[in-house]
Amino acid sequence: MEFRRGDVIERPGPWPTRHRGIFAGHDLYGRAWVIHNPKGGCVRYDLFEVFAAGQRVVLVARVAHDRATQDLILARAHSCLGRVYDLLNFNCDHLVTYALAEIATSPQLQTLGAVVFVAALGLLMHSASI
Repeated sequence: MEFRRGDVIERPGPWPTRHRGIFAGHDLYGRAWVIHNPKGGCVRYDLFEVFAAGQRVVLVARVAHDRATQDLILARAHSCLGRVYDLLNFNCDHLVTYALAEIATSPQLQTLGAVVFVAALGLLMHSASI
């Protein structure tokens, strides 16, 4: 698949998560770049191969269908350069959602929180019935 500037891409992350980034395009030498927020690091540009880390990279969303929208998504992501990774407040999902819509959220973190809540509720209900 040919990725386009502003595409949301992902690869497997630490189980059960996925690591997401924004495809930034190609440089003058034909090298592909991604802007992402790696765990233990900060928001930065990396070569596509570094982002992929030997994993299969897939397209998650293609929101930008024109050059102006691509530029806007990349400008928002670029404005976060150097921001330190924080699992709860600014992980790779937060970067991607901010770049797309100026609202930093983490759908993966929200899903994990819901699973933990349901499991805890189940344990409480089970222990109350004993």
